[in-house]
Amino acid sequence: MTEALGREVGGRQRIEDLERPQLDDRSYRIITLPNQLEVLLIHEPGTDKASAALDVNVGSFSNPPDMPGIAHAVEHLLFMGTKKYPEENAYRQYLMGHGGDSNAFTASTSTNYYFELSYPSSTPTSSQAASPDVLQTNLAESKDESPLWGGLDRFGQFFISPLFLEDTVDRELKAVDSENKKNLQNDTWRMHQLKKALANPEHPYNHFSTGSYKTLHDEPIARGVKIRDEFIKFHSTHYSANRMKLVVLGRESLDTLEAWVEEIFAKVPNKDLGQNRWDMPVYTENELLTQTFARPVLESRSIELQFAYRDEERFYESHPSRYLSHLLSHQGPGSILALIKAKGWANGLGAGGFTLCPGSGLFTVNIKLTEEGLKNYKEVAKLVFQYIGLMRDQPPQECVVKELIRISEVEFRFKQKSPPSRTTSDLAGIMQRPYDRKMLLSGPAIIKKFDSELISEAMSYLRPDNFRMTIISQDFPGGWDQKEKWYGTEHKVGKIPEDFLAEIKQAFESKSRPAELHFPHKNEFIPTRLEVGKKDVEQPTKEPKLIRHDDNVRIWWKKDDQFWVPKANVHIYFRTPITNVTTRITLLCTLYRELVNDALVEYSYDADLSGLVYDFTNHISGLSITVSGYNDKLHVLLEKVLLQVRDLEVSEDRFKIIHDRMLRSLRNWEYGQPSRQVVTYSQQFKSEKSVMNDELLPELEDVTAQDVQQFFPQILAQCQIEVLAHGNLYKEEALKITDLVERTIKPRRLPANQVPTRRGLIWPSGSNFIYEKQLKDPENVNHCIEYSLYAGHRYDSVMRAKLLLLGQMTDEPCFNQ
Repeated sequence: MTEALGREVGGRQRIEDLERPQLDDRSYRIITLPNQLEVLLIHEPGTDKASAALDVNVGSFSNPPDMPGIAHAVEHLLFMGTKKYPEENAYRQYLMGHGGDSNAFTASTSTNYYFELSYPSSTPTSSQAASPDVLQTNLAESKDESPLWGGLDRFGQFFISPLFLEDTVDRELKAVDSENKKNLQNDTWRMHQLKKALANPEHPYNHFSTGSYKTLHDEPIARGVKIRDEFIKFHSTHYSANRMKLVVLGRESLDTLEAWVEEIFAKVPNKDLGQNRWDMPVYTENELLTQTFARPVLESRSIELQFAYRDEERFYESHPSRYLSHLLSHQGPGSILALIKAKGWANGLGAGGFTLCPGSGLFTVNIKLTEEGLKNYKEVAKLVFQYIGLMRDQPPQECVVKELIRISEVEFRFKQKSPPSRTTSDLAGIMQRPYDRKMLLSGPAIIKKFDSELISEAMSYLRPDNFRMTIISQDFPGGWDQKEKWYGTEHKVGKIPEDFLAEIKQAFESKSRPAELHFPHKNEFIPTRLEVGKKDVEQPTKEPKLIRHDDNVRIWWKKDDQFWVPKANVHIYFRTPITNVTTRITLLCTLYRELVNDALVEYSYDADLSGLVYDFTNHISGLSITVSGYNDKLHVLLEKVLLQVRDLEVSEDRFKIIHDRMLRSLRNWEYGQPSRQVVTYSQQFKSEKSVMNDELLPELEDVTAQDVQQFFPQILAQCQIEVLAHGNLYKEEALKITDLVERTIKPRRLPANQVPTRRGLIWPSGSNFIYEKQLKDPENVNHCIEYSLYAGHRYDSVMRAKLLLLGQMTDEPCFNQ
């Protein structure tokens, strides 16, 4: 008999029967405190970590126009001391003392705070809910034993009595400013802000959201504003218990967690504020049917069509936008991408709809263009509208939705647990949405039904009079005459020419379409064999077994005896010294990898949708193939990948496109974040063999398609094969997979003394090596330093444990400087 969804205890409604994945051993309870703060409690027996998160229904969309970034600044300042714990770093010190950490982020309509900490290894676990009598007698003892209580009490004060300490305000505003500066040369942020700046000025989407020292300090002070008072006022105005969603995860019983939450969070003031909504269009007729040409920092080319869309949060049972995105972003035969890729116009395509805020949404189609694709961007746009016309000519296809339903059900059924802090943070945000509380876990993941009417309504937004177009290129068309206010992005904007609009409308309405455009075929990779031979295991095995070891093949195998899901991972290594002999050969191997992956896009896309993915890459020790996901069709995908690796035909057209993509990637690398550059240089300096990007660039100039075609068979001709098979695979299956690899590739034996060994450099005692690099981007105001000390062998487990402990001890004092 199914347990009731809700039960009432002591006058309080408790919802406990949430739809959950098959292997989820957590217990759930949803309650609402007297101050209308909604809480999700999660009891996880035996967990070594606890976590809590609180999401407030206020974000950057609530910033006042004259103080952009204030929501972000308040997020920072809440960490800086409370009335009960006035020391500015008391919260962080407590968490670090219990092996924990914390963070927060400010989104458009919410601000999300979360923390995680560790239980002492000696703390007993509790797997059953305590009775009220036991709870009352043991509560004080439980508080003393559990670090979660102390974390919750310090966390809760953020929302009860923050101090906004005067001497911390300036420092935190500089931290906000630093975050903003970090993103100033980042094209993702720059283009996002440009789209916002060109939206309806009355919609909060139009505004700058991050904030800077200028917007939060200099300009307000110049106007005579007392900035600390403004932060306190913002918190007082917008932070209310009835706008908050709290999630707490721990090993304590649900009754204990409920009592703790009640004691702490019932004190959060409730101001009975309504949910934030913005029932106004993101784009009006002034912003629609415009074209923007934007100049990026990096060498990139793309076209984006963005449609005014709707808020779909209440349609969580049918997820109509997923039908649209599935068809438009499909990469298999019949898709937009397959056609424009065959024409040499594109490298990638993504499409999707999303709720921008309660009241409005957007739907975007973004295509990464080749050089030829940029020249033909109008034809690319017309092909998109031809496919949309194809979709709208037919009623919504139930067979397509049934596939999506099946994929979503399988994915949710076998979903594995996320780490505690990700679980609490994600769920706190999800609770802000109007899901049936029984579906908090399943609602975002599962498509439950086919709703033809809602899909048809969704498609009605994708039309030639309801979109904007953005073209991104460093040199096309030139003549950028404007700069975006906050990031300085060069662009020019105007109405789409009438003749081009007429062509788009004709493409949309015409029944004469390229034969290459059609709906996807049936997905044969959706798993059907989902059985797992589960049995009682006293102690899971901790390491794989070596089940074959001969002259040229080693197989490691471990049957899953812990998670019991119908999934497997197969890692295949082709060990050879040839892949890293010279810079040119490293480049040839990288081009080979990219060409193989490019050739597999159409075939592997259905597998990817169905939870089965592959990876093919080159490295210092040879080549490797990994196939991971549902084991039902794993061998089918693996065989196709092996054949493509062996039989690659390098066409001049695709080589030219891949060559151009790699050239831009190498050039762009030096314009990346300094922190990423430093890590890469540091790793290369510590390796015995490494190739720098600036060494690869000159070699790329004269490499041809024929060079790659003639070279790659030499890698496979002689190499050692090593396989690791793990998951829902029996020993016989691991042996058969290896037989498939041997039959397909047929490598000659590699002598043992030629099998590459990865070695790190041992630094001489007293060494003091310094490497300085000037950033290539003169507009990047960020800097980075990495200071490395040699402490010993990387596989010395005792040394590694000591270093981890040292890092834990020094992290908080360093962060607090």
